[in-house]
Amino acid sequence: MPSSISPTPLPRLLLAAPRSGSGKTTVVCALLQALKDRGLSPAAFKSGPDYIDPMFHRRVLDTPSYNLDLFLFGRHEQGAAAAREVLMNHGAAADISILEGAMGYYDGVGTGREASAYELAVATDTPVILVVDGRGAGLSLAAVLQGLAAFRPDSHVAGFIVNRIKPMVYEHFKSSWEAASGLKAFGCFPDMPDCTFSSRHLGLVTAGEIADLQETMRKLALQAEKSLDPFGLCPSGRSLGRGQSKPGPASIGAGRHRRRPGRSLLLLL
Repeated sequence: MPSSISPTPLPRLLLAAPRSGSGKTTVVCALLQALKDRGLSPAAFKSGPDYIDPMFHRRVLDTPSYNLDLFLFGRHEQGAAAAREVLMNHGAAADISILEGAMGYYDGVGTGREASAYELAVATDTPVILVVDGRGAGLSLAAVLQGLAAFRPDSHVAGFIVNRIKPMVYEHFKSSWEAASGLKAFGCFPDMPDCTFSSRHLGLVTAGEIADLQETMRKLALQAEKSLDPFGLCPSGRSLGRGQSKPGPASIGAGRHRRRPGRSLLLLL
């Protein structure tokens, strides 16, 4: 039954990757800290039931991070509606909501795509930025990007960030990657061995096990300011409704500037 509640403007962005280990959590935490350092109030969300990555979000933001699990929320439209409800309830007061995908973008239950980050993007009509590992790759990286973006006609993929790459190499290939993939580049992140989050069989080690985590976050945020475009990544103020079922095209980095009271920086809405 269609909802009688009007759609709510909710700037939001989902960061996903071709596979686990691409550096999503590192880039997400760097972006969250950079936005926070600029005086903004981002909200964090995680696709699926993962409890480790939200620990990092909470340590960065000093605020809860919320899981958006289409499977545990009830599957199909019930799960999608519940995810929209959680996203609206906890993202409405934030300047922007940053969603982090799980595993590879299309990886879902079993061998399919159910409850994947892709299905979450479709259910919430959220633009997607791919975080890809740039080590040892040239133009072939564009094939990966194009393949992920074209794998489904409603992929919502709008751009990419190249991780673990030297800035000079990124600048050399940037225009070629954009032209060949049809996607916009939003920056790069160099390999930072002293800021790496270690992994084990269940995923990353927990935030509480990392010494000097706040210092690591500070370094990541400083790097994000140098090599990412935090405000260019901010999506337009697209609306989200509880009864929404047909998403529109992905778009980011467009819209009007709004100055928040008492803040000297601009947020793209």
